[in-house]
Amino acid sequence: MDTLGAQIRKYREHRHLTQKQLAEKLGESSGSVIYNWEKGIGRPDCDKLVRLCDILDISADELLGCKFMAQRPTATEWGTIQKYRALDEHGKEVVDYLIDSEYKRVRLSMKKPKPRMLKVNFYNYPASAGTGNFLENEIPEQILVKESVEADEADYAIPVSGDSMEPTYHDGDKVFVEKCDSVDIGEIGIFVVNGDVYIKERGNKCLISHNEKYKPIRIGESDSVYCCGRVIGIVEKS
Repeated sequence: MDTLGAQIRKYREHRHLTQKQLAEKLGESSGSVIYNWEKGIGRPDCDKLVRLCDILDISADELLGCKFMAQRPTATEWGTIQKYRALDEHGKEVVDYLIDSEYKRVRLSMKKPKPRMLKVNFYNYPASAGTGNFLENEIPEQILVKESVEADEADYAIPVSGDSMEPTYHDGDKVFVEKCDSVDIGEIGIFVVNGDVYIKERGNKCLISHNEKYKPIRIGESDSVYCCGRVIGIVEKS
Protein backbone atom coordinates (compact mmCIF):
# COMPACT_ATOMS: atom_id res chain seq x y z
CA MET A 1 0.00 0.00 0.00
CA ASP A 2 1.54 3.36 -1.05
CA THR A 3 1.35 6.57 0.98
CA LEU A 4 -1.64 8.03 -0.84
CA GLY A 5 -3.57 4.78 -0.62
CA ALA A 6 -2.79 4.48 3.10
CA GLN A 7 -3.97 8.05 3.70
CA ILE A 8 -7.22 7.49 1.81
CA ARG A 9 -7.92 4.37 3.84
CA LYS A 10 -7.01 5.97 7.17
CA TYR A 11 -9.24 9.01 6.76
CA ARG A 12 -12.04 7.01 5.13
CA GLU A 13 -12.15 4.69 8.15
CA HIS A 14 -11.89 7.65 10.49
CA ARG A 15 -15.02 9.10 8.87
CA HIS A 16 -16.68 5.68 9.25
CA LEU A 17 -17.22 5.34 5.52
CA THR A 18 -17.15 2.10 3.57
CA GLN A 19 -15.38 1.97 0.24
CA LYS A 20 -18.75 1.91 -1.49
CA GLN A 21 -20.07 4.92 0.44
CA LEU A 22 -16.97 6.95 -0.36
CA ALA A 23 -17.24 5.95 -4.02
CA GLU A 24 -20.86 7.08 -4.13
CA LYS A 25 -19.96 10.48 -2.66
CA LEU A 26 -17.35 10.81 -5.41
CA GLY A 27 -19.91 9.90 -8.06
CA GLU A 28 -18.37 6.48 -8.76
CA SER A 29 -20.63 3.53 -9.43
CA SER A 30 -18.56 0.94 -7.54
CA GLY A 31 -16.46 0.75 -4.40
CA SER A 32 -13.81 -1.14 -6.34
CA VAL A 33 -12.25 2.13 -7.48
CA ILE A 34 -11.59 3.07 -3.83
CA TYR A 35 -10.28 -0.44 -3.18
CA ASN A 36 -7.81 -0.07 -6.05
CA TRP A 37 -6.62 3.36 -4.90
CA GLU A 38 -6.03 2.09 -1.38
CA LYS A 39 -4.03 -0.84 -2.77
CA GLY A 40 -1.94 1.46 -4.94
CA ILE A 41 -3.58 0.30 -8.17
CA GLY A 42 -4.17 3.57 -9.96
CA ARG A 43 -4.62 6.98 -8.46
CA PRO A 44 -7.34 9.63 -8.39
CA ASP A 45 -6.98 12.52 -10.80
CA CYS A 46 -6.73 16.13 -9.61
CA ASP A 47 -10.49 16.70 -9.57
CA LYS A 48 -11.04 13.52 -7.54
CA LEU A 49 -8.28 14.54 -5.11
CA VAL A 50 -10.04 17.84 -4.45
CA ARG A 51 -13.35 16.00 -3.89
CA LEU A 52 -11.65 13.50 -1.55
CA CYS A 53 -10.25 16.35 0.57
CA ASP A 54 -13.70 17.93 0.85
CA ILE A 55 -15.44 14.65 1.73
CA LEU A 56 -12.80 13.55 4.23
CA ASP A 57 -12.47 17.10 5.61
CA ILE A 58 -8.67 17.20 5.38
CA SER A 59 -6.09 19.27 3.56
CA ALA A 60 -4.32 18.13 0.42
CA ASP A 61 -0.95 17.88 2.18
CA GLU A 62 -2.44 15.47 4.72
CA LEU A 63 -4.00 13.33 2.02
CA LEU A 64 -0.76 13.25 0.08
CA GLY A 65 1.31 12.48 3.20
CA CYS A 66 3.61 15.49 2.98
CA LYS A 67 6.48 15.68 5.48
CA PHE A 68 5.06 18.55 7.48
CA MET A 69 1.78 16.76 8.12
CA ALA A 70 3.14 15.90 11.57
CA GLN A 71 2.10 19.42 12.50
CA ARG A 72 -1.45 18.60 11.50
CA PRO A 73 -4.01 16.77 13.67
CA THR A 74 -3.65 12.99 13.76
CA ALA A 75 -6.63 10.73 13.08
CA THR A 76 -7.21 10.45 16.83
CA GLU A 77 -7.01 14.22 17.23
CA TRP A 78 -9.47 14.66 14.39
CA GLY A 79 -11.86 12.39 16.28
CA THR A 80 -11.52 14.59 19.36
CA ILE A 81 -12.16 17.68 17.26
CA GLN A 82 -15.32 16.15 15.83
CA LYS A 83 -16.57 15.32 19.33
CA TYR A 84 -15.76 18.88 20.46
CA ARG A 85 -17.79 20.33 17.58
CA ALA A 86 -20.76 18.23 18.67
CA LEU A 87 -20.77 19.69 22.20
CA ASP A 88 -23.09 22.47 23.32
CA GLU A 89 -21.67 25.77 24.60
CA HIS A 90 -21.47 24.57 28.20
CA GLY A 91 -19.56 21.46 27.16
CA LYS A 92 -17.12 23.51 25.10
CA GLU A 93 -16.50 25.87 28.05
CA VAL A 94 -15.68 22.91 30.30
CA VAL A 95 -13.28 21.41 27.74
CA ASP A 96 -11.65 24.81 27.09
CA TYR A 97 -11.09 25.30 30.83
CA LEU A 98 -9.47 21.87 31.21
CA ILE A 99 -7.25 22.34 28.18
CA ASP A 100 -6.11 25.80 29.34
CA SER A 101 -5.34 24.52 32.86
CA GLU A 102 -3.34 21.54 31.62
CA TYR A 103 -1.54 23.66 29.03
CA LYS A 104 -0.42 26.13 31.71
CA ARG A 105 0.68 23.27 34.00
CA VAL A 106 2.81 21.69 31.27
CA ARG A 107 4.30 25.02 30.21
CA LEU A 108 5.27 25.82 33.80
CA SER A 109 6.87 22.41 34.29
CA MET A 110 8.91 22.97 31.11
CA LYS A 111 10.05 26.42 32.23
CA LYS A 112 11.09 25.28 35.70
CA PRO A 113 13.46 22.38 35.42
CA LYS A 114 14.12 20.55 38.64
CA PRO A 115 17.09 22.25 40.33
CA ARG A 116 20.28 20.38 41.05
CA MET A 117 20.93 19.64 44.70
CA LEU A 118 24.21 20.09 46.55
CA LYS A 119 25.41 18.61 49.83
CA VAL A 120 26.36 21.13 52.52
CA ASN A 121 27.66 20.55 56.04
CA PHE A 122 25.04 21.63 58.56
CA TYR A 123 25.70 22.39 62.21
CA ASN A 124 22.40 22.09 64.04
CA TYR A 125 23.69 24.53 66.59
CA PRO A 126 21.64 27.73 66.55
CA ALA A 127 23.39 31.05 66.33
CA SER A 128 22.52 33.09 69.46
CA ALA A 129 22.30 29.96 71.61
CA GLY A 130 24.64 27.63 73.47
CA THR A 131 28.32 27.84 74.30
CA GLY A 132 31.65 26.87 72.85
CA ASN A 133 33.25 26.75 69.41
CA PHE A 134 30.85 24.41 67.61
CA LEU A 135 33.18 24.08 64.61
CA GLU A 136 35.62 22.22 66.83
CA ASN A 137 33.22 20.49 69.20
CA GLU A 138 30.33 19.44 66.95
CA ILE A 139 30.14 16.90 64.11
CA PRO A 140 28.10 18.29 61.19
CA GLU A 141 25.44 16.42 59.30
CA GLN A 142 25.00 16.86 55.57
CA ILE A 143 21.86 18.38 54.08
CA LEU A 144 20.73 18.76 50.47
CA VAL A 145 20.19 22.32 49.25
CA LYS A 146 19.26 23.78 45.89
CA GLU A 147 22.22 24.68 43.73
CA SER A 148 23.14 28.37 43.88
CA VAL A 149 26.19 30.60 43.97
CA GLU A 150 25.89 30.86 47.77
CA ALA A 151 25.51 27.10 48.22
CA ASP A 152 28.55 26.49 46.05
CA GLU A 153 30.69 28.95 48.03
CA ALA A 154 29.46 27.98 51.50
CA ASP A 155 31.57 25.88 53.84
CA TYR A 156 28.62 25.08 56.08
CA ALA A 157 25.13 26.14 57.11
CA ILE A 158 23.74 26.95 60.55
CA PRO A 159 20.23 27.74 61.87
CA VAL A 160 19.24 31.12 63.31
CA SER A 161 17.65 31.26 66.75
CA GLY A 162 15.62 34.21 67.98
CA ASP A 163 14.54 37.53 66.44
CA SER A 164 17.59 39.69 67.11
CA MET A 165 18.49 39.91 63.39
CA GLU A 166 15.02 40.63 62.06
CA PRO A 167 14.08 41.69 59.47
CA THR A 168 17.26 40.44 57.78
CA TYR A 169 17.13 36.94 59.25
CA HIS A 170 14.28 35.26 61.11
CA ASP A 171 14.06 32.61 63.78
CA GLY A 172 14.39 29.20 62.12
CA ASP A 173 16.18 30.45 59.01
CA LYS A 174 19.22 28.50 57.87
CA VAL A 175 22.13 30.58 56.61
CA PHE A 176 25.11 29.77 54.41
CA VAL A 177 28.48 30.59 55.97
CA GLU A 178 31.91 30.95 54.39
CA LYS A 179 34.70 30.13 56.84
CA CYS A 180 37.02 33.02 57.66
CA ASP A 181 38.84 34.34 60.74
CA SER A 182 37.37 37.84 60.49
CA VAL A 183 34.80 39.93 58.65
CA ASP A 184 34.84 43.61 57.76
CA ILE A 185 32.81 46.21 59.62
CA GLY A 186 29.29 46.16 58.18
CA GLU A 187 29.44 42.47 57.26
CA ILE A 188 27.42 39.80 59.03
CA GLY A 189 29.22 36.91 60.61
CA ILE A 190 28.94 34.04 63.05
CA PHE A 191 30.78 34.87 66.27
CA VAL A 192 31.55 33.03 69.48
CA VAL A 193 31.72 35.62 72.29
CA ASN A 194 32.78 34.32 75.68
CA GLY A 195 31.50 30.90 74.64
CA ASP A 196 28.10 32.07 73.29
CA VAL A 197 27.33 31.82 69.55
CA TYR A 198 25.83 34.81 67.74
CA ILE A 199 24.86 35.87 64.23
CA LYS A 200 25.56 39.60 64.16
CA GLU A 201 26.77 42.48 62.05
CA ARG A 202 30.28 43.55 62.94
CA GLY A 203 30.49 47.10 64.23
CA ASN A 204 33.31 49.18 65.71
CA LYS A 205 34.27 47.20 68.82
CA CYS A 206 30.74 45.79 69.01
CA LEU A 207 28.36 43.30 67.41
CA ILE A 208 25.12 44.80 66.09
CA SER A 209 21.63 43.32 66.02
CA HIS A 210 19.29 44.41 63.20
CA ASN A 211 16.31 44.33 65.53
CA GLU A 212 16.22 47.70 67.32
CA LYS A 213 14.97 46.02 70.50
CA TYR A 214 18.45 44.62 71.09
CA LYS A 215 21.42 46.74 72.14
CA PRO A 216 24.84 46.17 70.53
CA ILE A 217 27.11 43.68 72.25
CA ARG A 218 30.16 45.65 73.36
CA ILE A 219 33.52 43.91 72.95
CA GLY A 220 36.09 44.64 75.62
CA GLU A 221 39.75 43.73 75.91
CA SER A 222 38.97 40.93 78.33
CA ASP A 223 36.30 39.33 76.11
CA SER A 224 37.02 36.18 74.15
CA VAL A 225 35.82 36.62 70.57
CA TYR A 226 36.14 34.11 67.74
CA CYS A 227 34.83 34.58 64.20
CA CYS A 228 33.47 31.38 62.64
CA GLY A 229 32.75 32.84 59.23
CA ARG A 230 30.91 35.30 57.01
CA VAL A 231 27.17 34.88 56.38
CA ILE A 232 26.65 34.86 52.60
CA GLY A 233 22.98 33.96 52.16
CA ILE A 234 19.86 32.14 53.26
CA VAL A 235 19.21 28.49 52.51
CA GLU A 236 16.15 28.43 50.26
CA LYS A 237 13.31 26.44 51.75
CA SER A 238 12.38 23.42 49.64
